[in-house]
Amino acid sequence: MVLGFGAREATKDIDVVIRAPAAATVRQLAAAVAEELGWPADWLNDAAKGFVGQPSPGPLLLEAPGIVARAVSVHHLLALKLAAWRDDVDIEDARLLLRACPPEESRDVLWSRVEVFVPRGREQTAWYAFLDLWEAIHGAD
Repeated sequence: MVLGFGAREATKDIDVVIRAPAAATVRQLAAAVAEELGWPADWLNDAAKGFVGQPSPGPLLLEAPGIVARAVSVHHLLALKLAAWRDDVDIEDARLLLRACPPEESRDVLWSRVEVFVPRGREQTAWYAFLDLWEAIHGAD
């Protein structure tokens, strides 16, 4: 949200899904970065993998020797924020993401593109959050 959408000035960690090299190697490298920069040891959070599922192809955020960082698609990220719906940060992030979706997408088309990324067991929460947010931004259909 911070890198891809400028949603806010800071975040306490970066949620990642590590694809290569091995997660243990990336964790060691992240620990070295944390020590060198005085950051918290848990600044790189790969616990998000349990919610993301198969990452969707999103925009390239960073490419440098040995690293490629991509965001998930806007629809995927919106699904995760709607499913979480924990606090004002999630709600404001979801509002920003909904506004970033193609304006020509109808409510039902947009939901069909978002729904496939909603983590199992969170479908109802995400659906009602989506309806509330859609109505707040676009009005009732």
